[in-house]
Amino acid sequence: MPLLLTAHPADDTDVRLILRVGQEARVGSSEWVEMSLPDDAALSPEHFVVRCGTNAVIEVLDGQNALIVAGDSCDRLTLSETGQCETEFVAGQTAFSVRWSPDVTTVTPEAKSKQQATSDEILDDHATIARLAKMMSMSEASIALVQSPDQMLDFLQRLIDLSLNDDAIRFLAGALPIRTAIGWAIDASGFTERASSTLDQSILAWQTSGGETDRRKVRDQLPVHSSDNVTRWIAQAIIFSGGSLGPDDQPPIPPPAHLSGVAIMTAHRWSVSAEADRDSAMQRWLQSGSVLLQREQDTKQGNQ
Repeated sequence: MPLLLTAHPADDTDVRLILRVGQEARVGSSEWVEMSLPDDAALSPEHFVVRCGTNAVIEVLDGQNALIVAGDSCDRLTLSETGQCETEFVAGQTAFSVRWSPDVTTVTPEAKSKQQATSDEILDDHATIARLAKMMSMSEASIALVQSPDQMLDFLQRLIDLSLNDDAIRFLAGALPIRTAIGWAIDASGFTERASSTLDQSILAWQTSGGETDRRKVRDQLPVHSSDNVTRWIAQAIIFSGGSLGPDDQPPIPPPAHLSGVAIMTAHRWSVSAEADRDSAMQRWLQSGSVLLQREQDTKQGNQ
């Protein structure tokens, strides 16, 4: 059964994270954790971890302040799938709730029309939009545009209509699946036309395969190649797409998914700044990104 963790920041939009059995997520104030709450100065960069298994386990990471549950402090709490439905606690200055949530399981195709999303699905999009807006450090003006209910493409179009182009790029970099987003950066930056080095060829090989062997080649070749900034950050996005942040002989530390998005966003900035017509370059990125997001939505609806 899925586990729903919700942060309730004071005077701000709730942030939700859904975990399924076998998944875990870290929570803190840094940008690299799975649930980032940068406005809570009392949260450590990596404050606690949530592990979803037969039971849900919430555990304070080494050296951090304890969780507060019903007025008492603790370093670890457990939510049994057969026991209580919801637990509330405080970490830093933020209130959290965690519960088993059968209502977020996938709806079967027979249960709804392919042409019309249910209100629950729209609500899930709204929660994802709010989380991405925070995670990708979008501006307050953009965060204020998040509505409930909301959908990905509608939110993106509002950003574009108001010329919040930098935030639109940030949103696309986080909203698109990692491999799709990296392909977007490769195409929109014109990388393929100028690819020549061994590193460039490894990047294109990874774009085709998406495999771990090609990812490792990019990782190993980046430090020894003198590359332009666009290439360097596209390569970094590929490196962050899988594997581990630590050495190969150490326990794996999976990179948070949004780090690839941050690298893509940086590649975009270097790419546009190098163009003689920066407005046209920005529009090229926005238009191609919008097409990809539309395609992802159509695929999702077609699978329902």
